[in-house]
Amino acid sequence: MTERTTRRKTSRFRGVAAEERQAQRRAMLIEAGADVFGEHGFHAATVREICKRAKLTERYFYESFANREALFAAVYEQLTQNLRDEMVAALLPAPRDVGAMARAGLTTLFASMRDDPRLMRILFVDVFTVSDEVDRLSRRTTGAFAQLLQTLVDSFYPADRRGGLDTNLIAHGLVGACMNLVMYWAYGGYKEPLESVVHNVAVLFEALGAYVGGAEAPAAPAGPGRRVTRRR
Repeated sequence: MTERTTRRKTSRFRGVAAEERQAQRRAMLIEAGADVFGEHGFHAATVREICKRAKLTERYFYESFANREALFAAVYEQLTQNLRDEMVAALLPAPRDVGAMARAGLTTLFASMRDDPRLMRILFVDVFTVSDEVDRLSRRTTGAFAQLLQTLVDSFYPADRRGGLDTNLIAHGLVGACMNLVMYWAYGGYKEPLESVVHNVAVLFEALGAYVGGAEAPAAPAGPGRRVTRRR
C-alpha cells in the first residue's frame, strides 16, 4: 500500500468519525432543546441555555442549526416521530379489531402526553407560535397521522362497504378530535382517568365500525389501560 493510499484511507476514516461525532452532537442538542423548550417555551429559551444543557459550546450549535427555529423544528419532528413509532408498536400486537386497535393506539397517545410534560407545550402550544414554516410543518405532520389512520380504516373497510364514506375526511376528523381532547384533558390537569379518556375517544372509532359493519355497541373498559413510562 502506497503512502498516498494510506493518507486517503486515513482521511476517509477520520471523515466518518467526524460525521459521527457531529451526528452525536446534533442528537444531544435536540434532546437538550426538547428539555429547554418543554420547560420554558420556545420564546423564553436561549441558545446559551440549550448549549449549557447539552454540555456543548455555541460553536457546535451553529454547526448543526442556523437558529433556534431550526432546532425547534428538529425537536418537533423527533418527538412526533417517536410518538408515531410508539403508536405503531402498540398497534402491531393488538387484535385485528377496530376497538382493540383504537384503544391500544389511544392509550399510547394519551399516556405519552400525560407522562411527558414536554410534549404538550412543544406539540400543542409553541408549534403554532414560532413561524409560518413551523406551522406548515405542524400541518404536514398532522396530515401524516391522518394518512396513517386512513390506511388503517381502508384496510378494515373495503370501498364497497363504506357506503360512500370519505375515509380521508373521517381520518382527519378523528385526528382533530384526538388533538382537541388532548388539549382539553391537559388544560384540565388530567383529572379524568386515562381509561375513561381512552374509552370515550375509542367510542368514535367503534361507532365507525358499527355504522359500516353493523357491529355491536362498545362495552365499558374492564380494567386499567396500558401505561407508557415517561420522564417527568
